[in-house]
Amino acid sequence: MKPIGVHYDSCYERHDTGHAHPESAARYRVLREALEELPEDIVRLPGRKATVAEVVLAHEPYYHDLVYRDVISCADQLRTGDTAICEESYDVALEATGAVLEAVDAVMRGEIVRAFCAVRPPGHHATASRGMGFCIFNQVAIAANYLRRVHGLQRIAIVDWDVHHGNGTEAIFEADPGVFYVSLHEANMYPYTGHAGDRGSGAGEGFTLNLPLPHGSNGAVALAAWDEYAAPALDAFKPEFVLISAGFDARKDDPLGGLRWEDETFAEFTRRVVSLAEAHAHGRVVSSLEGGYNPPGLASAAVGHLRALKE
Repeated sequence: MKPIGVHYDSCYERHDTGHAHPESAARYRVLREALEELPEDIVRLPGRKATVAEVVLAHEPYYHDLVYRDVISCADQLRTGDTAICEESYDVALEATGAVLEAVDAVMRGEIVRAFCAVRPPGHHATASRGMGFCIFNQVAIAANYLRRVHGLQRIAIVDWDVHHGNGTEAIFEADPGVFYVSLHEANMYPYTGHAGDRGSGAGEGFTLNLPLPHGSNGAVALAAWDEYAAPALDAFKPEFVLISAGFDARKDDPLGGLRWEDETFAEFTRRVVSLAEAHAHGRVVSSLEGGYNPPGLASAAVGHLRALKE
């Protein structure tokens, strides 16, 4: 069996969000240190900076330029919304995006079969023209279009488990039948999108599946929703590659979430996605870190996710 890969790097700690911010370098450091203890048979993947041409696969050119200008002007946050920035944030966001694309390339070259990219800032709230919710560039959305433009694939599945709905990813692909977007998130939670009735638009109608979950519900509720709705829809879609927006703030005791998933919930979701990928996509999966704001819980759940990718 081909090995799996993991990417992590201290460069992501250069993105300084300010004192007491939940999406902090300290939160990432705990995860990085946990990943450094993993077995040597998991391949450590290199990173690289994404190019501007790659960023605009999913973002408007003027939005890329806006991010650059806001950073070099020493703004405290993006003018488009609630995303803290510092003088390093543009470069770090390019590193995060490039690392996911590097992992995608490694999978497509057959060097590894699956990978987890522990990167920050997160991405799934970033729309084509707006950064918000701690997100600058939408790494997973860029990767989906990269797989189609560069590698010639036609059907990409994005599975987004995070206590918050990935409004940016949904907006980018809502009219696109080549990307099937599935989101499991807490109902009535920031950004207050992702309603069950939102199923895409135009040619993309039916290729968005939102599964909002009740406040306080546990992993069994989420897994049952997956089995009833997501699994048959994705089997019918037959994706050629599966991308995961892997948030860990649905875990119990997360300060920003109200769900009660256990570490095993994330591992079991991972097994289900791997099974889907084995059936339709030659086992190809790349996940990218999104939320998770209880540092020890984030590390524990993310390590469980990576181990399940390896099973």
